[in-house]
Amino acid sequence: MKHLVFAFIALLSPLLAQEKYPPMHRLTWEEYAGTLAHWRKVYPKVAVLESRGMSGQNMPVYLLKITDPTVKSTDKQVCLVTTLHSGPERTGTTGAMAFAEWCLSDDPLAVETRKRQIVLVMPCVNPLAMFYTDRFRNEHGVDPYTGSARIGKLWDVKSLTLTKPEDAPELAAVLSVIDEYQPEVHTDLHGTGLQEYAPDQLGSRRMYHGQIMTEVTGGAYSNYALRPWDWRVTEAMISAGKEAGFPSDRFEADAQRTFWGPELAPLGRKLWHGMPMFYSAHYGYAKYHTMVITQEVAWEQSLVARMKGLMKIGNEIWLDEKTPGYPVNRMRHFVGHYVTAYGRNATERRASRVELWNQQSDFALGFLYPQTVGRESLVVATTAAAKKKIVEKEFPEAVKKFIEAGPELKVAMESPNEQLLAATTDAKITRGIGFRMRLPYRAPTKLDVQLNGHTLKSNAADGYESWFADGFTQVQVNVPPQKLADGGLYFITCAYEPDEQRPNGWMPPAEVRKLYATDKADATPATFVDVAYGPHFRQTMDVWLAKSEKPSPVVFYIHGGGWGAQDKTDIHQHLDVRAFLDAGISVASINYRFLVDANAAKVTPPLQWPLMDAARALQHLRSKSAEWNLDKTRIAASGVSAGGCSSLWLAMHDDLADAKSADPIARESTRVLFTVTKAPQPSLDPKQLVEWIPNSEYGGHAFGYIGKTRKETFAPFLANRDKHLEDLRRYSPMSHASADDPFAVILTTKEDKPPVKGEPQKDPTHSAVLGLMLQDTLQPLGVNCEVHHPMDGQPATTLQELLIQHLKPSQP
Repeated sequence: MKHLVFAFIALLSPLLAQEKYPPMHRLTWEEYAGTLAHWRKVYPKVAVLESRGMSGQNMPVYLLKITDPTVKSTDKQVCLVTTLHSGPERTGTTGAMAFAEWCLSDDPLAVETRKRQIVLVMPCVNPLAMFYTDRFRNEHGVDPYTGSARIGKLWDVKSLTLTKPEDAPELAAVLSVIDEYQPEVHTDLHGTGLQEYAPDQLGSRRMYHGQIMTEVTGGAYSNYALRPWDWRVTEAMISAGKEAGFPSDRFEADAQRTFWGPELAPLGRKLWHGMPMFYSAHYGYAKYHTMVITQEVAWEQSLVARMKGLMKIGNEIWLDEKTPGYPVNRMRHFVGHYVTAYGRNATERRASRVELWNQQSDFALGFLYPQTVGRESLVVATTAAAKKKIVEKEFPEAVKKFIEAGPELKVAMESPNEQLLAATTDAKITRGIGFRMRLPYRAPTKLDVQLNGHTLKSNAADGYESWFADGFTQVQVNVPPQKLADGGLYFITCAYEPDEQRPNGWMPPAEVRKLYATDKADATPATFVDVAYGPHFRQTMDVWLAKSEKPSPVVFYIHGGGWGAQDKTDIHQHLDVRAFLDAGISVASINYRFLVDANAAKVTPPLQWPLMDAARALQHLRSKSAEWNLDKTRIAASGVSAGGCSSLWLAMHDDLADAKSADPIARESTRVLFTVTKAPQPSLDPKQLVEWIPNSEYGGHAFGYIGKTRKETFAPFLANRDKHLEDLRRYSPMSHASADDPFAVILTTKEDKPPVKGEPQKDPTHSAVLGLMLQDTLQPLGVNCEVHHPMDGQPATTLQELLIQHLKPSQP
């Protein structure tokens, strides 16, 4: 939800029910970009993938164009789908991906849509926010959704231009698409995420299965101008969603309030709080008369259904009521939760409605957040004393037990704590009061509705009623005059069993999941995710802690990718983390700053950043040894390709610990017990490399040479090798070889012939010859170095087996 005033009150020791609400997969950048590339490859006739600009930290802002090129575009409509709040609101992006997947399908409606429309999908407008920060703004402090910067807005509404487009490359990318295609429809997707979690509450940075929200179609709570000018368009989309089993909230209609304007300001507390403001999605409307539609996404399949919607209009009994009549009985609202009039007939409801409406400004509403499958709640304070009780968490014991049994983060109140504590007036209610909650299922069972901890019976006059209407099961609580709460506090809870199991959390295609070991990663969630060991967004690590009474040994993993690609989740493609944990071994996998980051900062040679990051990450890990029960003397470094090179550099370099440093982390050791690496580069000296492998081509990029291929960067590197002797001494692993180095094991898997020094290799960057080069250097120093490759005649082995063999804790 955008720009609502939420006052969050910490819950009473909330317990995360892991079995019922397990962590949900967190889509990675590699999976996202890999899926788009996969679709381009699989559907080359109808899918075109473009980069429309570069977001922060060198991540492309992608545009996926879906249309049937065999049909001329002359008469095609254009529909643009964006995610201006992608990042913390993750289901906007995953919903866009699910919709794009449907557009590429053989569904007859999708086939016809491709013939009649150009569908433009920008699934992740702000990739930095989506994959790294879980906050709305980009690296320059700009929110693409509103156009807000750190101070004021970037929008000049009069000229429809950005005052500082360089600070909003993501937004500029969207505007370039709007300018090129001038779409008929622009639908912007928002959704559920971690935006309301404080930094110290983000935990594993993963949502949980069952974390939901009130789904919204057609507009935004903060801005009633973000919607179609024809309400029947919204209704068609909602009807389609309902047919698929997914209800939607309707803003001011469900709250039964009218819009406001300057002359209505004195009646502000009785009017809809959304304001007509200029947000970025208005650009297309203002400039090209593009119809604007905003949507909140809880379930991706719901978004797909709503995007397929047709028109449908209501009935005699108002959309979600049980009795005939005008929709006038909701007196106060907070995100799909309501205070309603009380009465056994229209006359009583009328009297109650008038009484409540003229005092509703004294009410304070809230509910347990995030909303969760199987649980619903509403807390209403009608007196100053009741508001103070909410702030001080003075709830009945039965209410406390309900809170403690769930995974919700907090009680979200519409008013901040300061305002609640400052309240001095009390509502004087004499004619009863009603409350409405809505369950997003057709036939939930085992309803347990309680008011202030007391179980209610099904009774229209004194208790609760439930019925299915408008896609929800409506739960109406009725409190007669004689049972009004003395203190003015009403805490309604409702436990229920849903009648169907709905998956949420879109998953990449099977091919992409296999490529990035997604299923393995999800099967073993990290104990700590994105632990920062430095200020840069790439300076993070994931940590899995083994259950052990004694301090556990550790695998310290560094991913490959030429110091310019991939991610710490790469570990799952090469190692079985669960097997390590079962063996009593903890695991850490790190990210590090890329060469492109060092080049942008004019660091020479750029290689020093990823290498020094590896050292700092290892020191940070050691600094946590007591807290995490780690054996800092038994840490093995492992990695693949460039990650293996970094591991060997750590192993052979003298200890970088600074005993005199004021920084306790800097005083930690950077030495490791041993290394087991796959296809690493033990040396980066180009002269040494061509001596062993004549067709060597790797390393120039690490020392600042720019080119489209490794060969292009290697040739000038070799020619200028003498200029880099000091850097090679510092940053080439083998230059640090000494008799006190730990033993090393190198594995390679792609040899097509026995490795021989001086012969060209099929893959010179990852050849076993490089392992022999390290062996030739270390063994004369008395340091053991094993080299395993497919033609060595030795029993086959793996990184996993070797690491466990040498790290597994001894039996007591």
